[in-house]
Amino acid sequence: MTTKAIGPIDWTEVERPALLRRRFEFPAYQHAQAFLNQLGGLSKQTGLYPDLSFGRTHVSVTVYGSNGATVDDAAREFAVRAAALPAVTVA
Repeated sequence: MTTKAIGPIDWTEVERPALLRRRFEFPAYQHAQAFLNQLGGLSKQTGLYPDLSFGRTHVSVTVYGSNGATVDDAAREFAVRAAALPAVTVA
């Protein structure tokens, strides 16, 4: 597994399968829920639908490269935009 920084945020980049992964922590369920809602809007805008897992105070996001072999620019851009969603700033 390879870890690389993408802009100012911390995502883990895995080569096989090609993906980006990050866990977001929140102080309360309402904040995690707001993030999930905002992430849904971002998915509709970009056409990228990451794998999600979540609990009361966290959300894990996994974004796969579109061709399966590499993490492409669209996946990287999604990661940057996800980390900049308003709900993230409460964490």
